[in-house]
Amino acid sequence: MESASAPTAVAVLDAEVIEPAEVVASPAEPESTTELEPDSDTGLLPTVEALWRNPTELVIAENVRKTFDLNEHPDVRDSIKEFGVSIPIIAERQPDGSLHVTEGQLRALIAASVGTKKVPVWVTDADPTLPENERRISRTLMQMNVNDRRVPMVEADRADGIALMLDLGASVTRVAKGLQRKRSEIKHAAAIAASTTARGLVDSGPYSLDQLAVIAEYETLGDTDAVERLLQVPRSSFSYRAKQIAADRRETRARLEASLLYAALGFGVLTAEPDTGSPEPQYLPAELLETADAGPVTEDVIAADAHRWLVYVEVQENGHLVDTLTGELVDSDQVDWDTKGNNASQPTEGLRHADSVEYRDRWIPLYFLAADQLAESGLRMRALAQNNGAAGSERAEQLRAEAEQAAAQREAARRERRRVRELNKRGLAAKERREEFLTRLLSRRTPPPQAGQFVAESLAWESDLLGSFHAPRTALNLLGVSGYTSELVTSIQSATASRAWVIVLGMVLGAFESRAGKDSWRYNDRSLQRYLRFLATVGEQLEFELVDVEQAAAGLIDFHDIDIDADVNVDAAAAATAA
Repeated sequence: MESASAPTAVAVLDAEVIEPAEVVASPAEPESTTELEPDSDTGLLPTVEALWRNPTELVIAENVRKTFDLNEHPDVRDSIKEFGVSIPIIAERQPDGSLHVTEGQLRALIAASVGTKKVPVWVTDADPTLPENERRISRTLMQMNVNDRRVPMVEADRADGIALMLDLGASVTRVAKGLQRKRSEIKHAAAIAASTTARGLVDSGPYSLDQLAVIAEYETLGDTDAVERLLQVPRSSFSYRAKQIAADRRETRARLEASLLYAALGFGVLTAEPDTGSPEPQYLPAELLETADAGPVTEDVIAADAHRWLVYVEVQENGHLVDTLTGELVDSDQVDWDTKGNNASQPTEGLRHADSVEYRDRWIPLYFLAADQLAESGLRMRALAQNNGAAGSERAEQLRAEAEQAAAQREAARRERRRVRELNKRGLAAKERREEFLTRLLSRRTPPPQAGQFVAESLAWESDLLGSFHAPRTALNLLGVSGYTSELVTSIQSATASRAWVIVLGMVLGAFESRAGKDSWRYNDRSLQRYLRFLATVGEQLEFELVDVEQAAAGLIDFHDIDIDADVNVDAAAAATAA
């Protein structure tokens, strides 16, 4: 295809090469120009034609946009390949009949590159009476206005559009392909569109699409408490808070499921363990009561009068050893624990393979009698039962003091159990969030500046660090390497020097992370403290900071000072991390 002979500088689109040919310099422009006022008389508007043309037949005229790379616009390419060019290309017909593109050069070039046969073209005839410099000025003004005055679609409207298509019967796959998006993004957008809160934040809030989808999910479920808790934290703490809430909800569902049996038997169900340490408690634990003839309050006694009693089921983590297939209880003495993790090994005769069993949580019922039901139940308080007239006032006072002390001890034990349970839940949520951060950190091409010193110190203190139990597997997972050590070695051999140092860092971090459990907050582990403080330092630029249980594990705060009745205290977290 030959270029037109007009004096305008042009870039010719070669059908074979696709790329614009070299721009030919135009003759010198006249020093004086004539300013033409736009004509508002619609009767003098130019004649236009709407045509379909092969993009390789179009000539790319002079364009103010010169800096671009078609390979940097894969979404546009995929869209044109799938749907063709939807917005007409604007072109001027030159005296020789060639069509020179004045707006839409990228659409034309990409359409040609993907083999589009026809594109819509909006054609006007070039005005031969217009001075060349004025023609170029008008064209440049038009091109800059067209590019600068585009109004982008807001994300809320985009989410609404995606939800509409799904409601009309389009599959997630079809919409994802049509919009050049991942399926997960389409699902998230649809969820956001259904949530008033998430939709209102999609264009104005600091949250990512994934985070807004979490907010939307809880709002759709009517869980306003979860939504409020999520909105209280900054983006950097969102993942941790979300995992906390998810753990709370899982435990609540499991507790209610375990409580169904007792509800069917006529018991009331408590969703929280009641306070029994106050002077006049609302609920009385069964162990403080006895029958009228001084007998113990057994489960049979309680079940016979179930409608007066309430049950709170308490979880004992890993309290049951069960068969993985049937759920039947298994005696730990019947298991050959040396076979754990080795499917090929044979258990000792008379024992079973360790991989055929697993520990599961055990739900233990705690029974409480409503205090206002005590008189009608026929039961009595155990301490008061011993307070007969013969004992005298001194004995009565002693019994009362003993009862108060026992109540205080019960309340302290209850709060300690709750503290351990809550901090362990936070510890598990923190570990999951930390592993996400480590995966992100170790996907980089270069290690952080502090990595060299940290790795050197770690290996100096512990020369056998990388050989610790579970360290290799944890490192492989964090580095995104499937398989075994041989796959890791292969990735090392093909890595750049900087990337190889990232892999070394990943092996060290994997060793430390394999040691970090949900209960690390309660131990004074110097190596773990060094590890967590390193993460706090490198995380400053990566939206990561230590949360309360991690600060306790790092030795920055005392775990007894953590408020288990509140969510993450972000300000305190930031201050402690900085310290």
